[in-house]
Amino acid sequence: MNRSHLIMFIISFLVIVLAFLFQERLSELKTLGIIGIFLINFLGSATIFLPAPAIVSVFAGGVVYSPLIVAIVAALGATFGDMIGFFLGFSGHKIILRKHHAWHAMIKDLFHKFGGIIIFLFAFIPNPLFDGVGIAAGAFAFPPRRFFIFLLAGRLLRNLLLAYAGSAVSGM
Repeated sequence: MNRSHLIMFIISFLVIVLAFLFQERLSELKTLGIIGIFLINFLGSATIFLPAPAIVSVFAGGVVYSPLIVAIVAALGATFGDMIGFFLGFSGHKIILRKHHAWHAMIKDLFHKFGGIIIFLFAFIPNPLFDGVGIAAGAFAFPPRRFFIFLLAGRLLRNLLLAYAGSAVSGM
């Protein structure tokens, strides 16, 4: 592991630990308005394999603010948070992929053929498995810019639906 990968791995790991430690305080960020929605979604996505109440902030934000603005801000926060898992996989690929098994080549091939679709779908559907997709994408050297774009598109579409649903409920 070269020095830059080690630094990236350590920073990614520290952000995950900090997000986990302060997870219980996420609800306090709602008092920050739109910035709070960004932070809740960033920290909620930075916690690897641990559920966080980020989706609730999007629905509730759609009640109070413009659903379009809420969706964009939440999608950006979640996307930047999910990039932590990607960089953890990218920087730690030599640790994660110590031995080359048959599944290694198969998953790598899947990511290079269908990675965009996989990333988009897993980003769109609320599930705790996305962290594994992000780590795998990084470990299998999926291009970071493409990962970001497909991830942002999935999160944005999901958050548009959630924010507009919150707005519609408040208008009833």
